[in-house]
Amino acid sequence: MLDEQAIITCIGQTMVADAKLIKDSEAKLFEYQKETGFTSLLLKIISNNELALNIRMSCAIYFKNKILRSWINYELSSKDVSADDISPEEQQMIKDNLIQIIVSNVNDNHIRPHLTEALCNILIRSKTWDLTAPVSELLTSGKQEYIYAGLLIVFEITKVHRYDLFEKREFLDKFIANIFPTIEGLLSELVNQTDYQSSELLYLILKSFKYACLNNYPAYFNDSAKLDAWVQLHLFICAKPLPKEVMELDVSDRSLDRRVKVNKWGFGNLNRFIHRYSKTTKHITEQFISNVFTNVFPKILHEYFNIMNSWNQKVLWLSDSALYHLIRFLEKCLITDGLYPLIEQHLEAIFKNLIFTCLCANSEVTELFETDPEDYTRRYFDYNREGSTADIASTEFIECTGTGRPEQLSVVIPFVNNIFNQFVQSPDNVEIAYKQEGAMRSISSLFAFFESNTVELEGIFTHYIVNILSQNKYPFLVARALATIADFQAEFQDMETLSKIYELAYKHLTTTDILPIQVEAADALRTLVISNPNIRGHISAQVPGIMEVLLKLSKEFEVDIISEAMESFVENFADELTPFAKDLGRSLAEQFLRLAQSMTDAGSDNYVDQDQELQASSLMQTMTTMVMSMNKVVLNDEFIPVCTFIIHNAQIILLTEVVDLMDALTLSSRNMNNGIISNDIWVMFGEVLESFQVYAMDYFDAFNVFFETIVLHGFPQNQMYIEPFFQILAAKITSGIDYDVENVLNLLQMYSLSMHDIPLYAESLKVCSDKDLGIDEKQIVKLFLTNITCKPIETLQICETEGQTLNLMTQWFDCKFSSVFGIKLQIIAILSLLKMNELPGSVSGFMGQLSNKLVILLESLPKAIRNRDVANRGGDIAGLLGSGDLEEVEDEDDYFDDIDDDFKETELDNINAFQTVQEFFNNLQNQSPDKYQNIINALDDEKKQSLQIIFEFVNSQQK
Repeated sequence: MLDEQAIITCIGQTMVADAKLIKDSEAKLFEYQKETGFTSLLLKIISNNELALNIRMSCAIYFKNKILRSWINYELSSKDVSADDISPEEQQMIKDNLIQIIVSNVNDNHIRPHLTEALCNILIRSKTWDLTAPVSELLTSGKQEYIYAGLLIVFEITKVHRYDLFEKREFLDKFIANIFPTIEGLLSELVNQTDYQSSELLYLILKSFKYACLNNYPAYFNDSAKLDAWVQLHLFICAKPLPKEVMELDVSDRSLDRRVKVNKWGFGNLNRFIHRYSKTTKHITEQFISNVFTNVFPKILHEYFNIMNSWNQKVLWLSDSALYHLIRFLEKCLITDGLYPLIEQHLEAIFKNLIFTCLCANSEVTELFETDPEDYTRRYFDYNREGSTADIASTEFIECTGTGRPEQLSVVIPFVNNIFNQFVQSPDNVEIAYKQEGAMRSISSLFAFFESNTVELEGIFTHYIVNILSQNKYPFLVARALATIADFQAEFQDMETLSKIYELAYKHLTTTDILPIQVEAADALRTLVISNPNIRGHISAQVPGIMEVLLKLSKEFEVDIISEAMESFVENFADELTPFAKDLGRSLAEQFLRLAQSMTDAGSDNYVDQDQELQASSLMQTMTTMVMSMNKVVLNDEFIPVCTFIIHNAQIILLTEVVDLMDALTLSSRNMNNGIISNDIWVMFGEVLESFQVYAMDYFDAFNVFFETIVLHGFPQNQMYIEPFFQILAAKITSGIDYDVENVLNLLQMYSLSMHDIPLYAESLKVCSDKDLGIDEKQIVKLFLTNITCKPIETLQICETEGQTLNLMTQWFDCKFSSVFGIKLQIIAILSLLKMNELPGSVSGFMGQLSNKLVILLESLPKAIRNRDVANRGGDIAGLLGSGDLEEVEDEDDYFDDIDDDFKETELDNINAFQTVQEFFNNLQNQSPDKYQNIINALDDEKKQSLQIIFEFVNSQQK
């Protein structure tokens, strides 16, 4: 029998200041919670109003956590029942009492949230628990606290069932059919109230409607009258002015008020409705779509136009989120052919009165610029920011107009030009200055549309942007003008305009102390350098100074823009920055390590700062670019500590970046040490291998590019780590994970090429024979061919033992390789087979096919070489597909996967396939004329002629 008082005492002692007493009490509670009746006893304690609130609240938290951990569905669960699980009898006792206890505590903000969360977790595990009767009783009670409790339960039920598919919606549809009519009756009173509690009830209703009806089609919508009533309700809420007490709040506080959130979800639900129900699906009928297109959407738009006018005239205030959903609704109408006629004649008004206005600055925006420049920069310039804001929706609306309804640009562009001209004529008018922000953002949204004809756009920079950059009365406009330059990705044709813009951007970066201007100046310079290669030679002397400013900025402010600007300058001015490389590298590493340590410390509290992650990633990409670009400087001392920190602290979020950096450091070390990889790289590699004993085994595929480099270029000179490396490969090849197995096969292939050995080949064949794994046949064939080239006898013996020879030969002839690597590999493999004194019967039958394939491969090699050269120059490989390859490309994706092999530096690069084949035939003719004749006789006349032409070409090259 549980001792209620002892449990209450233990709970109280978990909140004292004595650490030992807390620990002892928690240990006792841990034992108590294993006993039957503990969870229901917690409910009893929670409902005892004579106990202190902190005791009851702590019990509510224990109750919630116990439900989450120990409530199981005995009908569905297959796991063994443990002492910690809540028994079926106690589960029923909890169900019998929980609703009443929620009702009793519905106005207690300390206890209610834990009880409703516990209810949600019970519903997740007991989805058929029917609460229709108690909910109906609560909603019809006439008492607001009972109605509130009933709506809380409705909210949790619809939330749990919101993703029920159409075929499994019977429970939810039945619940909606029984409960929503009652809710509709409540709404007639609630919508006219302005008090906070009524708004809380409305909020729950709107969210419940969203969960119940706006994910998957509800049977409730089969009654068009019901649908129309709910749409009218939402429109009433959207158009309802906020009470005076809300409007007196600061804008930042105003948006947090429940009444403002109700208004937001009025717009939000209608936006979700149009995106969910504007096309037919398996369950959404033509009849339904016809009805909403003919009767529902026109009504919504009619009311929206009225709301838009009221807002524009400042009669009605709307939150940023409400405007976002309104604009997204209009955008859906813009891009949907069946709805576009409904807004076509209103587009000019929509743009001028809504879209453009949302893009303009105002006193609140400029106040943020002046008082909190960091927040302003993140809010308006951080392109990694994801937000449901009106300005983001407005820029997307303009982009959709340009791409989908370009004829409407005849309204947008003249209007924007007129706004620019107003500023030229009245530069001291602050209202006109605010509109310049909207003009620049509008035109920036259309840059992509004009990418094939950007000359016209240059006039905007010449006549307006330069003017804005040159004034200092409105610094917020300077930041926006610089952002406009950053958005313009085309190359300037007017050198005078380019020169002015560059000088102004450079001046603002190096002389101002206003953060948004500095950040956007850096972004503008980055774009100018990338898009206008002609200026690089003219500005090279300024680059070290620019980098110094960027480094200082990056230490003070975490934003991707700065890191990406640094990376671009490193990539394009490696020679100019080489004298400063060590200092730059050290500064980057120190900054990263401070940031990474902060991330590690925060990670212990399960807190993730996305801005820090993005900045850390960008810093590492800049380091990698430095290593790859500055090929006269060794940066191991600066950057290896960065790599080891990440490996030691298991910062998985940065794994891709650290592998790229380690790979770049390894290749750089090899290139600057006459092909020898330095000892500090090997120490780093050893630490990577050690991490596989702890956590890295789960991320094996992420290390593939680094492991490839070590296998190809490291192991031939240093075999110290081969054994632990192969312990990892041996474990992963039997992992049963297809991509891990394929990565192992790839590394074994590289090892065979570099070390001329075939480890784990028998194991590989066993695993590859498992058809359920679906291993890529090309990868299997490539390993087979590579092993043939280095150890043909041993390879065929293993294949014969495993009974795979015939299968592998068949797979080989079915595969199409288009890369130089793949073609050369096949040529060398065929020569290895032809050189053997005796072939297994399963191979000897392919002698004629091998001979012909050899000539076909030689014929296709020149085309593959040209393709590779185009790829190396950064040309368009896609345009070469299907233009005469003798080995026809069957799948474009396969082609690009195949040609990746040509970017790997292997021993095959040094082989002249034509000369090698000629030498083979010359030697064979002298040493084994009968075998030579057999091979030649297997060729048809066309192949014999091709071979003769190839030999003549080789001879001509040798003269």
